[in-house]
Amino acid sequence: MNKKEGLFIFLVLCIAMCLRLLWIFHLDNSVDVWGDWWDEIASNLISGRGFVVENPFNPGDIPYYSWRPPAFPLFLAGIYAVFGHKFLYAKIGLALISTFSVLLGYFIAKRLFNPFTGRLTAIAMAIYPTFIFFTGYLAPETLTLFLILLTIFFLTGGIHNSNSTSILLAGLSLGCTVMCRTIMALFFIFIFIWLLLMGKSKKELWKSFFIIITGMLVIILPWVVRNYKIHRTIVFHSTDAGQALFINNNPESFKIEPSGTAFVYNPSEFLHLSEVETTRIFKARAKDFIVHNPATYLKYVGKRFLNFWRPVPYKVSGPGKAYSYLHQIISGIYTIPVFILALLGLFYSKGAWRKLFIIYALIIYYSGTYILVRAIIRYRMPVEPYLIMFAAYGIAVLWQRYNISKAIHKNYGEKVS
Repeated sequence: MNKKEGLFIFLVLCIAMCLRLLWIFHLDNSVDVWGDWWDEIASNLISGRGFVVENPFNPGDIPYYSWRPPAFPLFLAGIYAVFGHKFLYAKIGLALISTFSVLLGYFIAKRLFNPFTGRLTAIAMAIYPTFIFFTGYLAPETLTLFLILLTIFFLTGGIHNSNSTSILLAGLSLGCTVMCRTIMALFFIFIFIWLLLMGKSKKELWKSFFIIITGMLVIILPWVVRNYKIHRTIVFHSTDAGQALFINNNPESFKIEPSGTAFVYNPSEFLHLSEVETTRIFKARAKDFIVHNPATYLKYVGKRFLNFWRPVPYKVSGPGKAYSYLHQIISGIYTIPVFILALLGLFYSKGAWRKLFIIYALIIYYSGTYILVRAIIRYRMPVEPYLIMFAAYGIAVLWQRYNISKAIHKNYGEKVS
């Protein structure tokens, strides 16, 4: 890294951090408007009660010990343990990893495309309103975005240089990603396909894949073992999975609000039931609905597709209070151009599809999994850095063609004169 590049990165990161802090400090940081059990679990961890929440369906009944994936509560608990139970410091922690995500985006785009695309990506990620906005709320999207970027950073660097240490770090960060968002659990399949497409020898392919799986399991297995000791059954994911599947796949889904969320059940049904029994009931009901209502389910999938990729949020949703028309206008102003330019970048980069397959796979796998199960617009945030990269590449190609055209016209004019 030369001095000029170092100065550029320093300035962009300073801008990114300052924008995030300005946003955070203008909020009321004495309250957690997000809720959703993340803070409750983190608070219980630092108070010595363990990874536990009060029964979500029947307060005072059997507590739940695996209600959420562990990565984000552990992240919050680590900050609380050092700085005290203060939401401001947790948000500053999110601002830090969001700023570091800008750095990761820069290096990934530079590696997969070119230095100019890397610079454009860094600038865009530094000022991207969605990334700034979510640092102000205790939700796992910022951490998920960071962990996926970290995985792709180590993965692309390790495979390119045949560096076993980087490949192991990719596996470890993938395991952390799964512990933040369980839907990433099967992404290793696409990593294997990418390794095949990259033309690695059979020995190198299996060695790299083994290292990645090993790193991933090192992170995941302690959670699985811990859950088995508590529940006496295998609980790979969190026990909210059944509810998450059911609330977007039942006869009342999309009738109450456009996101499809519908809590239609009687809490007394689950009185004195364990969380494992409860999640099994929800899963069974959701699967039964899907099997017996395939046409309705496909209609739901179509609506979730639109929800995931819509450029503006619904006014009925929002952290603490509903989004305003201003939110929708601002969202459309920056999201629509990114979508259009990303499609352009995808077209221009089609010749490098083998190298870029890991990014294609991530976007399709991540969005597709949510669309099949439950999709709202904020779930798109962790894949938006890659849309920005393609958009930046689209701009880079247009800029290059403009300069070439300008040079041709200049030379032609000189010859004529």
